[in-house]
Amino acid sequence: MKKILSVFFGLAFLAVPVMAQSTLTFHLKDGQQFSYGLDEKPVITYVDNDLVLNTTRTEVRFPLASLSGFTFTDPETSVNTVKKDDSLKPVLTLDNHVISITGAKAGIKVTVTGSDGKVLGTYKTDEEGSVTFSIADLPDGIYIINSENLTCKIMKK
Repeated sequence: MKKILSVFFGLAFLAVPVMAQSTLTFHLKDGQQFSYGLDEKPVITYVDNDLVLNTTRTEVRFPLASLSGFTFTDPETSVNTVKKDDSLKPVLTLDNHVISITGAKAGIKVTVTGSDGKVLGTYKTDEEGSVTFSIADLPDGIYIINSENLTCKIMKK
């Protein structure tokens, strides 16, 4: 029922023109995309296992398990459309503060971002689509590991 309501509200909000403003687009694993104008300064929170987007006009919930990612589009810079490549399924492993990613595309950027949004490290996969790096020097906290087709949240204690 939640998913049906989310899709309904998402479709209702899409009727609002977003052509001349920055937008936030959610990409679902089933291929659907929902875009929202940033002119209303949406607030994004997490409730239970849902991502919740609130604006003055609507509230939309997306089950976290159904999301594959999101993108921001600025009309002045024109961010390219996300291309989904289901043939690659990268795997992230964490062993004693050493992160290894395998099965990704060759030469893609992998970033480590703190909970404050600051990029703390940038790495590049090798020709086999693998990269290994340490987070041992980072303080305890929550970090986002992000690449072209992988996003993970980790907590270092």
